[in-house]
Amino acid sequence: MWHIYFVTCFIKFKTMTANLANYLFNKETLYKNVVSETLKVAETKPVVEQKTVVQEPISTPIPPKEVTKPAIPTFKFRNKVLILTDTISDSEKALLVKILGAIGLTLDQVDLVELSKVQTLDYQSFLSQNVTKKFVSFGVGLGKINWNILLNIYQPKNVAGVDFLLSDELRVLDTNLDLKKTLWGALKIMFGN
Repeated sequence: MWHIYFVTCFIKFKTMTANLANYLFNKETLYKNVVSETLKVAETKPVVEQKTVVQEPISTPIPPKEVTKPAIPTFKFRNKVLILTDTISDSEKALLVKILGAIGLTLDQVDLVELSKVQTLDYQSFLSQNVTKKFVSFGVGLGKINWNILLNIYQPKNVAGVDFLLSDELRVLDTNLDLKKTLWGALKIMFGN
């Protein structure tokens, strides 16, 4: 008995669906996708094409040239403190001498690297030499030399046993007393003075 009820509901639903479609799409042309099940594919034999073989002359293979990476010049680190600048003028060098004097160092006790003369520093060589313990960069972000170390300005950061500090350029510090005071505070933390 339930199957009669089911068939009746199905017929009503189909009629209701047709009426709803007629109401919604009254003046539009609707297409019905009819797939014929009676189509038969004629059996055909595959066509095999005759191919002619052409013999190409045999040449001796050329061995690939060995590609070598350009060597990054290694910098010989000699001191426990490294100072990095892009360039340094005489007046900037005089300011640097004062800054170093305030923390008890001289120019002879630091490695002064001008990036404009060296181009880059190799990080692996820097680590393997294990000489530098304090690294102060004046206006040169370490991304510029392809070192993946993110520094916040005037905030010392220890990475792999080396204390790093990023400061403004020396020419900017020379004219700004507040920045000099900020640098002095960071240097006292870094050097324990």
